[in-house]
Amino acid sequence: MKKLLLVVFLFSFSIQGFSQKIDKPKMQAMYDAIKAAGIRHPDFVMAQCMQETGNLNCKKCCLRYHNLFGFYVKGNKCKKFDSDEECIEYYKKWQDKRYEKWRKKFPQADYYHFLKHVKYATGDKYTGELKPKVAWVKKHLKL
Repeated sequence: MKKLLLVVFLFSFSIQGFSQKIDKPKMQAMYDAIKAAGIRHPDFVMAQCMQETGNLNCKKCCLRYHNLFGFYVKGNKCKKFDSDEECIEYYKKWQDKRYEKWRKKFPQADYYHFLKHVKYATGDKYTGELKPKVAWVKKHLKL
């Protein structure tokens, strides 16, 4: 019985941050912008956006600076963008600068590995947080 309670507690705790109401049309528009920019793995990148911005709803994160992906600059400060489009363009350039070199070295690896390899994700915790969001994107958005 204790194990069952522990499992229920851990499950509810793990989905706590993802239980916010999600504005599907807003998410679709953002996904479409990410895809239109030519960003590779747009489903993963959209999940990153969801993770870093609290489903495009956070008030105390980098979103107030149009920073959709939680990019930081020296001094651990949010990188500021003038628009969401500028941030998406930045992500595209950031990805392009690193992706091919990584892909040649790890041709069978997935995008979770890429994020860890380029030190965007600091460990398996981020992967665990991203996986349900990637699944949500694949299930609820028009890819």
